[in-house]
Amino acid sequence: CLDSVTHVGCWAHARRKWVECFVDGKPVQGSRSEAAFHLIEEMFSLEQAWKDLSPEARFTLRQEKLRPLLDNYWKLLDSFEAAEGTALSKAKTYSLNQKQALNAVLLDGRLELTNNLAERTVKPFVMARKNFLFSDTAKGADASALCFSVIETAKHNGLDPFGYLLFLLQELPKLGENPTEEQLVPLLPWAESLPEYCKLK
Repeated sequence: CLDSVTHVGCWAHARRKWVECFVDGKPVQGSRSEAAFHLIEEMFSLEQAWKDLSPEARFTLRQEKLRPLLDNYWKLLDSFEAAEGTALSKAKTYSLNQKQALNAVLLDGRLELTNNLAERTVKPFVMARKNFLFSDTAKGADASALCFSVIETAKHNGLDPFGYLLFLLQELPKLGENPTEEQLVPLLPWAESLPEYCKLK
């Protein structure tokens, strides 16, 4: 299971490092980079087939089918040396440095192989970063980040961000300065008890 400090690696980034070993955009047949790349591609293929399954089912399948691929991947990386400074060395070093984080996907069926969703979600805010110069204190920046997180989480749970924020602004003051976890649960964006005006039509 996960705790609050679990770091999850991105297999898309690991794969990208092997692609940088390709020649003219194609893997060198029989090369170490080709073998590593194809193992990661197998992982993504399995995950695509499981994308509509429950987290519990994905967890079980990952232990049965994904774990052996991961074991083979790390055995492959341990089986060869690469000249320092080469693309092959950089690809191998990246994965080995991220080994624990990359393996973390086995811990919970809710986790994804990549952080692509997070990157796409944050992109609008990255593009608007000049506007954030007006957050001229750490407290203001924290408040902005909190608002952005709430808005994007609402969107990913099928909520109307305006309606959901309105709901929170009405309900949170009623809970006082230090609400308990039990009090906050009904206000979370995936709570079934949210009023209809919070939901997208």
